[in-house]
Amino acid sequence: MSPPLSLHQDEVRPSAIIVGAGLGGLATGIHLARHGWKVTIFERNRHAGGRMNVLEEAGFRIDMGPTMLMMPEVLHEIFSICNRDPQDYLPLTKLCPAYRILWPDGTTLDMGVEMDCLVQQARKIEATDAARIPALLAAMKAKYENARYRFIERSFNSPLDLLHPTTLVGLLKALPLESVYQMVSRYLANEKLRQAFSFQTLYLGISPHRCPSIYALLPYVEMEFGVWFPMGGTYTLARGLERLFLELGGQIRYCLPVEQITLQGRVAKGVRTSDGCEHLADAVICNLDLPTAYQKLIPNALRRKYSNATLAQKEYGCSGFLLYLGVKGLSLSNLPHNSIVLSENYDEVLEDIFVRRVLPNDPAMHLCVPTHTDPNLAPPGHHVLYILVPCPNTQSEIRWDAMAPVLRDRTIGKLERLGLIPNLHKHIVFERWFTPADFEQLYGCYAGAAYGGLTPTFLQSAYFRPHSRSEEIANLYFVGASTHPGGGVPIVLTSGKLTAELIRKDYPRAKVKTG
Repeated sequence: MSPPLSLHQDEVRPSAIIVGAGLGGLATGIHLARHGWKVTIFERNRHAGGRMNVLEEAGFRIDMGPTMLMMPEVLHEIFSICNRDPQDYLPLTKLCPAYRILWPDGTTLDMGVEMDCLVQQARKIEATDAARIPALLAAMKAKYENARYRFIERSFNSPLDLLHPTTLVGLLKALPLESVYQMVSRYLANEKLRQAFSFQTLYLGISPHRCPSIYALLPYVEMEFGVWFPMGGTYTLARGLERLFLELGGQIRYCLPVEQITLQGRVAKGVRTSDGCEHLADAVICNLDLPTAYQKLIPNALRRKYSNATLAQKEYGCSGFLLYLGVKGLSLSNLPHNSIVLSENYDEVLEDIFVRRVLPNDPAMHLCVPTHTDPNLAPPGHHVLYILVPCPNTQSEIRWDAMAPVLRDRTIGKLERLGLIPNLHKHIVFERWFTPADFEQLYGCYAGAAYGGLTPTFLQSAYFRPHSRSEEIANLYFVGASTHPGGGVPIVLTSGKLTAELIRKDYPRAKVKTG
């Protein structure tokens, strides 16, 4: 729905209200503010960043959300485009290896390393497949270039966007009916190597057996552009974006939830906050998870495409169970900064998460020891352990109040049993956990889906994913992982850029000075 131009003739500085100070909301705010817009963000929590959160307690500083940053040029662009030195806001350190994959039988593979090193390691697993890895990564490079320039960095708000010749060529190249696992299997026969080059779809909340092959690009991105960690933890990015937004004249109202988007017919006029006040603006941008935003902020009677019943029928990604541990008396020298610990029966774990929707008996996990890179994240003689276990979202029948301790024990028990961290339970001095129910309650993630809400199936991607401009309400826009182009830190920042460009395009009479 194209918005009516609501600016009065004597107005020279348009205004925008953003619901939520997540990364997408901050990015949209920055891109509007640098073009002279008056931008106010209302945030329900005490801090910016959304799911990029931080736990600071007992001398530990533990990232609660993303721990690996990719595509640094996207992260840097938002600062450099505002004439800032990115290093002043986001001091990044490249991780090598990006991560180590660990199988229960002791097999390992370091990812995100030079090609020769990767192939040499793979020869120890399967020599014939090792020789095919350069061709696989070349095919993944083509997937990356196709996805980034034909889909990720383009808005899809009308059928004409989908029917554009560039998009149609991209669709043909994408082979949308082939899964990531099928694509990888055309090059590799060894099951371990197939897992190593396909499990990354779990970052998107979807099984590699169902994820369209257009997303078979992450191993290439990891190797070509690296995986990075900011000193001070990944929350440094959220604080850097917050700082930049405020420097550009933006305003953030913390601990002030938005309870309703105020409407005049089918036109958004502003928001009503929990203190009963109404705030007006020319554009309203919602950084809350899109299905939750529609359910909580827009009456169901006004929603045609995204009614409550329709939203319930969408497919949502898996979630994550997180353990935040402070440990004492362990060197952990056998582990790199990041490790991916896979399971004896890979497909059974995927079935547990996505089909049976039960707790995995043999949980796979991402294990992060950020204190290897930044010792200041813990007191002297201590380490931080961040453990992420992919698990079903809250549409399962799992009662997390009862089952969180069970999964906690399975996870710690596996690390001890494999000899990765012997006697781990004896060295824990600080412990917290975070469940899919917490993702739903604290961040408003629909169904507790932690990785971007809607799964990126073919019919929930690009034009078929919810649009940046609301199809229900004029003057209402969306940004974040649940909208195009999808989840992941650099992709959400790109979403903010695309949404801001769309808003400015919709308001051509807003004659403002570019910052």
